[in-house]
Amino acid sequence: MLRAQRMPSIRVNDSSYEYHWWGAGEGRAPILLLHEAVGHAKGWGDFPRRLAEATERRVYAYSRLGWGESEALVTPLGPGYQEHEALDILPELRSALRLDSVILLGFQEGATMALIHAGAAPMPVEGVVAIAPVLFADDDLRAEVKRLYQRGLPDSLNSTTSDPDRTFAQWAALWAGPSMRTWQMDDFARGITCPVLGVRGEHDTFTSPAHLERLERLVRRLEPMTLSGCRHAPQVEKQAAVVTAVSAFVRALG
Repeated sequence: MLRAQRMPSIRVNDSSYEYHWWGAGEGRAPILLLHEAVGHAKGWGDFPRRLAEATERRVYAYSRLGWGESEALVTPLGPGYQEHEALDILPELRSALRLDSVILLGFQEGATMALIHAGAAPMPVEGVVAIAPVLFADDDLRAEVKRLYQRGLPDSLNSTTSDPDRTFAQWAALWAGPSMRTWQMDDFARGITCPVLGVRGEHDTFTSPAHLERLERLVRRLEPMTLSGCRHAPQVEKQAAVVTAVSAFVRALG
């Protein structure tokens, strides 16, 4: 049985980031998990362990600033925060962890960051698994953000040390406000040359089918997958199916 290993936090650009790893698989590109907008490294639950066992690769996860046990946000979130994470922070994090080549797996906002990184960062990416990726800011998504904020911060995030309440409020205000209304990531998606597995739940209300459909038009080597009877988090609701699909995708990469 593989167990999550807690390693020392790593410093990137003078900030401390929490990270974890599962499994072995040295000598082969590891899988790096990028969490959702309101999430953290531990929020993946049992999924990383099962993924490490199925793929026989090491799996890493980290918490972005303001979430989990990473440091609190100092600079307020702005309209380009996803691009900043994908193109400025993630390359530095990969270098610090010596992840010369990786397979990126992101959920929701993490999927967006994975796609931006694969499309524009000057570092090799063998493949991307994009679960419920956000490609643009439509009215439905903005309405879901407002509803999420009205429900309040999930209890699973209240025990962390990074001031998640403030991060949550900043994030919700940004997406509900005018500055994100025209945001989209088409140019980054067009730059992706590696294979991409796009996964979406059939009944996802956070991202409409239009997001995955746009990704199909923009990415040359995309394998789309829609899971029936599933809502926003396929890696939780249909975990076995997602692990199987990701394992097949990884094997096909060689």
